[in-house]
Amino acid sequence: MRVLIAGMGKSGIAAAGLALEQGYSVMACDSSPLEALPPDVTTLTQSGLQFHGETNSPSLLDRVDLLILSPGVPRSLPLVREAGVLGVPVIGELEFAFRHSRGRFAAVTGSNGKSTTTNLLGDLLGAHFGDVRVGGNLGTPLSDMLEGAGDGTWHVVEVSSFQLESVENFHPELALLLNVTPDHQDRYDSMKAYADAKGRIFLNQREGDTAVYSADSPDANRMGSSADARRMPFSVTRSLAAGGYLSGENAVRRTAEGGEEILFSAGDMPLPGTHNLENALAAALAARAAGVPVETIREALGSFEGLPHRMELVAEGGGVRAYNDSKATNADAVLKALSAFSSGVILLVGGRDKGADWSVLISEIRRCCTRVIAFGEAGPAAEEALAATGLVYRVDAMGEAVETAAASAREGDTILLSPACASFDEFRNFEERGDRFREAVRDRMRGGTP
Repeated sequence: MRVLIAGMGKSGIAAAGLALEQGYSVMACDSSPLEALPPDVTTLTQSGLQFHGETNSPSLLDRVDLLILSPGVPRSLPLVREAGVLGVPVIGELEFAFRHSRGRFAAVTGSNGKSTTTNLLGDLLGAHFGDVRVGGNLGTPLSDMLEGAGDGTWHVVEVSSFQLESVENFHPELALLLNVTPDHQDRYDSMKAYADAKGRIFLNQREGDTAVYSADSPDANRMGSSADARRMPFSVTRSLAAGGYLSGENAVRRTAEGGEEILFSAGDMPLPGTHNLENALAAALAARAAGVPVETIREALGSFEGLPHRMELVAEGGGVRAYNDSKATNADAVLKALSAFSSGVILLVGGRDKGADWSVLISEIRRCCTRVIAFGEAGPAAEEALAATGLVYRVDAMGEAVETAAASAREGDTILLSPACASFDEFRNFEERGDRFREAVRDRMRGGTP
């Protein structure tokens, strides 16, 4: 079989490696030249990969049997459209890897919280089962997770809407849809198109599988409640006749037959914020469905440390705390971050706008912020949309935003990077943005300020 891989980021590189291992004839293309890509691409060319740089030309489809897309490659690309005309099958790296896998699968998606929930679910399953591997969209591509897996291996994968667009056979035994809020409106024609892509996580589930989904998110509830699997809704706002919900300090699971059990208490979860209780509730419901005992769930929750770039406390000095929430790339994620604070927040927003509705932040900003510093390409849009708060100050770049925030911070304040935007105007990814923020605030605080 002759395959063409479009996009040589982390997922494309992993798919190319797996395809070569499987004995395929492998071509790859990318809009960047070879020298601008990771060294792994050059290594793969020495193993038989035919690479075409600075092109995504449809002419590359000549005699191709399968087109594999990296998540960042949109299906609107002429290369992809031409594949449809020629009858060349188009799948993503996730689907390709699944077709060559052994073992059991849990998949997590949502507009917010999916990375934390994926890692948390991995910890809960790992505390009970022998071989549990965590990856997908958050780090290690599925193609790099397969070596040595057996029938009892659990693969816990974060999956994005981009990845779910191109699945056909991907079948998670546990499928979690945490929420659907506006995001990626620069890629999708409508919110419904975005939501429908998320809903494809349930596409191949059957009786005996488990669909965990938010009853508080209308789109998630709509798609989860029509899944063919055993349905397990959850809510942090009300009790449910069946599913998971919060009752005082306790997370409760209620069965359709009326039986109840306490999965954990709020004190078992070390991360702040109701949104993290929501993530923990979803993960605990899925783990329980897989057979993890309640006692094991509670113990594993208590030792969970969270992830970098997600409400990460990175510096403290002079009575001021700084939190790195660089992963917050949409407005709803920022709302969840702000909900963890009562007052004194100096909020840093900006980057590359993904079509954010900035106005939804106004009420929370008025409630708990003392200043909003807007930076990057999205700075002017944020400044205009949030002007009614009277708290916005605009700068050009994130470094200047940190300096401005540190200079204005007073004892008891919190500096919070929660950008509501992509990072690509100034950084390679949200991780680099978060790393730079961490370094900048630590340097400032080591110098005796703020």
